[in-house]
Amino acid sequence: MKTCYNCKGNIVKKRINVEINGIIVQDVEAEICERCGEEYFNTSVATFIQNVARFVEKERVFG
Repeated sequence: MKTCYNCKGNIVKKRINVEINGIIVQDVEAEICERCGEEYFNTSVATFIQNVARFVEKERVFG
């Protein structure tokens, strides 16, 4: 991806920290818009984030 879907700004690859339901996951690969800050993740990273979110939610309910 070279341009942001939201603002058409330039996209750059970065490693960022992502907060998921109060849990910080460090050093996540993402593509970030330099103009608006929109974050884009590839399919494997997005799946990982979804799995972490489900796990955290499950642990809060049953933990």
